[in-house]
Order: sequence, then structure tokens, then C-alpha cells
Amino acid sequence: MSERFFYEQMVNIICSPIYVYDAEGNLLDRAGSDAVQWWEWIGYGADEAKEKLLEKKDYPVIFTKKEGCVAAVLYGEAAGKILVAGPAVIGPLADREKKKIIFEKRPETPAVCPFDAFVSGCLLMYRELTGKELSAGELWEKNSKNYGKIQMIRKRLSEDMFYRQENYGRHNPREQELRELESITNGDKEALRESISETYEGAIGILAKEPVRHFKNVAIGNITLASRAAINGGLSVENSFSMADSMIQQVEEINSIPELEAFKRECQYLYAEAVQDERERGKADEEKNPLVRKVKDYIFSHLHDRIKVSDMAEELQVNPNYLSSVFNKSENMTIKKYILYEKIRRSQNLLKYSDYNIQEIAFYLGFSSQSHFTRRFQEITGMSPNEYRKNYGYGEKWK
Repeated sequence: MSERFFYEQMVNIICSPIYVYDAEGNLLDRAGSDAVQWWEWIGYGADEAKEKLLEKKDYPVIFTKKEGCVAAVLYGEAAGKILVAGPAVIGPLADREKKKIIFEKRPETPAVCPFDAFVSGCLLMYRELTGKELSAGELWEKNSKNYGKIQMIRKRLSEDMFYRQENYGRHNPREQELRELESITNGDKEALRESISETYEGAIGILAKEPVRHFKNVAIGNITLASRAAINGGLSVENSFSMADSMIQQVEEINSIPELEAFKRECQYLYAEAVQDERERGKADEEKNPLVRKVKDYIFSHLHDRIKVSDMAEELQVNPNYLSSVFNKSENMTIKKYILYEKIRRSQNLLKYSDYNIQEIAFYLGFSSQSHFTRRFQEITGMSPNEYRKNYGYGEKWK
């Protein structure tokens, strides 16, 4: 495999240009966009960039000066070359438009690349350049010496803990927090309501200097713990994590402290309801074959596809007939029927809370046609999608 071919394929993988320099920092080659020099997007001047190149560390150096945009320098002593990967905008693809706002209005805004994918690409290039393998854990351990906040963490911990002991009382009791989480795990909203209403000595720690940010951080922590408690209660991992992703994004849109407090509690109740729903349908049983939960996670992640048992079995590395038998025995229904029920449940949420029309929902959930979706929906719910939206939709246009 030629070096040029390798660089070009890596550009496609990490969505970033790759620059090749000699050991003295002279540009030899470049793959990908050449509209803007990499250091300009990162926030470095040409002299600073040259210094960064010539540091010649024995690991990929991940760095940035501008929020949301990164690059990496990789030095191969034996090869006598230095690679620069970047710039790339890191973050979920859904944030592309938000990320663009960070940068000045210039052509060729860097592409979005999920941070984990960018890091994996850098580790692969480092292996190709040096012949050495480096894990992600080793990468961050080595990079930690380059970041000022990490160098100060022990000193800051000592100072903050001393300050708190001198100026604040005790934290909220761990036992009360455990009762909240246990209520969610059991899908018991009444017990959750009682545990939330308990009075106790102590207070939640200060999680940010600015009050609204503090309440947002508390809400994020509560949602994260609730998502894990719900998984322990039988909610599928993908379902629980997806709920948390949505809830935490909504937290960031709230700037009222009372609303943040109420929203945090509503999220806990929603998790308890989700667990209770699983239990009512006889699905929350920790003694079941682990394959059953893997099947549910797979289905949850592929509801917009036409799911085939053969594809699922191939990914889970089991025989399709065995997989069907295990699931049927555990759930008292076929995988095909479970998929249909889950698609209809998802469609109910879309009919309630979204503005997608019936045809779009049918297409999104992988039904062969709108009429096929309507027929199946009516068989299970007893009403047509239009009737369901009219009766239960939350949008003003559906009332």
C-alpha cells in the first residue's frame, strides 16, 4: 500500500486533511483540502505551529486553541516524518450548524468528525508511521502533561476540599440518594415521590459558580444516575442512554432555576415509568438469557430499518434459529412480532410529539408503504394513525 493511498483513505475516515512534513518541519505533501492552513483554524500563528511540529513527542499530540476544533501532530523518528491531522470540528453531526457559529465566516469550514473517530484515526496513523501501537488510555495519559488544568488538578482538589470543610456543612445523605435510585430501578413512582420529599440535614455540593449552571449540572448528574438505575431495572441500554441524551440536551436549553428543578424530577419520573412499563409487559427479568437484552438493544438501534433476524444473528454471532428460539421462550412472542410492537410504540410517540406526517413516519420506521403502516397500526391500537394523533397529539395543530 502506497503512503499516498493511505493518507487519502485516512482523510475519508477522519474527515480532515493530512499534512506531511520532514523532520525539519518542511511541507512534503498534503492530502485533502488545501484552502486554509491547519494552524489558522486551530488558533495558532505560523511560528507557534512550527514550534508545535518540532516538539517531536513520542506520541500523538492532540491540541487546540479554539473551542470545538482540534488537530494532532504525530512524529515518526525512524521515518523522519511528521504528520498533522486536522483541523476537524469535533462533536455530534447534529451539532454541525452550531459548531459553524464558533468560527469566522471563511470558506471550507472544517468537517465534523466525532471525537472518538478522530482519536482512533490518529492512533491508526501513528501505528502506520512508527510501527508502535498505542491505546486510547495511554494516549490521554501521555497528553495529560500538555494541559494546564490537569497539571493543577491535585492542588485544586486539596484547596477546594479544605475550603468546603471550612465554609460548608455536610452533603446530602447517600442513603436518601440510594432510595431515589432504588425507586427508579423498581419502577415505583410513589416510592420515588416519597424519597424526593424527604427532609434531611446537609445539602447538594456546589457544582458551578454561576447558579443556573450549578442547577444544570445537578440535573445532568441526576439524569445520568437515573439512566443507570433504569438499566438495572430492566430498561434496555440503548433506550435508557437515548432518553438521557435527549433529556440532557433539553437541560441545556433551560435557563430558569425553578424549571430546571422541576425538569430534573420529571426526568426521574419518566425513567420510573419506563421501567414500570417494561415490567408490566413482562420484560424486566435479570435471569433471562443475556441475548434477549442484546436483541432488544439491536432492535432499538435499528427501528428505522427493515430488521432481519439473519442480520441480527450475524452481528450477535449466533445461529438465527437459536436466537429466535431463545427470544420466543423468554418473551412469549417472536422477534418479528416484538419488532412490530416496538415500531408501533415509536410511531405513537412520533404521532403525539412530532409534526411528521403519516407517510414520513411510515418511511422512517421502515414500513413498505403508508397503507401497510396504517393497517398494522390499526391492528394493534384499534384506531388509525390519524385518529390516534387527533386524540393524543400535543401539538396545537392536532387539538
